[in-house]
Formats: sequence, C-alpha cells, structure tokens
Amino acid sequence: MLICATIAASALPGCVTMQTSTPNNTSGISTAVSGRAVTNNSAYNNSSTAPTRYVVTVGSTTVYAEAANTPAERETGLMNRTSLNGNAGMLFIFPTEQRENFWMKDMRFPLDIVFITADLHVLEIFRSVPPCTSDPCVSYAPSAPIKYTLEVNGGFSELNGIASGDAVLITPLS
Repeated sequence: MLICATIAASALPGCVTMQTSTPNNTSGISTAVSGRAVTNNSAYNNSSTAPTRYVVTVGSTTVYAEAANTPAERETGLMNRTSLNGNAGMLFIFPTEQRENFWMKDMRFPLDIVFITADLHVLEIFRSVPPCTSDPCVSYAPSAPIKYTLEVNGGFSELNGIASGDAVLITPLS
C-alpha cells in the first residue's frame, strides 16, 4: 500500500494533495491498493457508497484521481486549487450518460478536460483550457453524452499521447 502525506506528496508518483478548510482533514492523504474496475452496472453509481479515489488508465497512462461523485463535488471540482501533481486528476462521475458543461471558474491553472463515454473510451479532449478571467465563463461541452470526465493538468494529454478513441479503465481505490 502506498500512503502519501502532505510532506511527501510532491515526491511520490500518484499522490494527490488536497487543499481543504476542514480542521480535521489537513494532511491530504491518498492511498493506492488494488480494486475492482468500474462498469456501467457498478454499485459505485450510488454516491453514498462511492469511493473517493480512482486509478484511471487511459491507454498506457495512469492517473490517480480524486472523485467528484455528488452534485456538490462536481460543481466545486478543482476550484481554488493552486496546483495538481503531475499524474493526478479529478474524475467526475455522472449518474447517467449526459452532456455536461464544464467551465474554469475560480481555476488557477490550465486543465485538459477529457470526456469519457459509458463504454469507457475517450470521446474528445479540450486541451490546455485556460482559467476563466471574465464573467460569464466560457463553457466546454462534449459533442455526445458522456458518463465520466477526467480533468488533468493542461498539456498532460498531449505529453502522454492521450487521444480520442483511447480505451479507459477506471479502478476504485480502497
């Protein structure tokens, strides 16, 4: 098992450092152990029992992702974060396939927005989307319904050869 504390998070691959205002959760801990793959019929579609971390494999690239399972988590996303570790991201999980709009409100760094279909393939990628600097913010929407969206650092997709059509494997961490 890999356990990452705030002090070591930037030095260990796959560690996600969380910034939170909750007094009891200031250490930003990520764990990595083997788990069961998510499928369309997964029990993890119920946000009350859903894991909070996933390993997302796109082609041969691995991303350690925080989950945005609930409507509140999906609305907040990565807002107000100052950075994201190199192979870290946020996985947005929707209860059904849908066309969701994304924006960069209160973001402080560019992101790649990777839209993923229910059959676990990359539909399309918006690359190096800049933070919103004026109101209203530009929104980014997939061309077809999606079940998942993965946000990673701007340029990550190009650097790692992630492209439309790539197969995706989503594995929950315990």
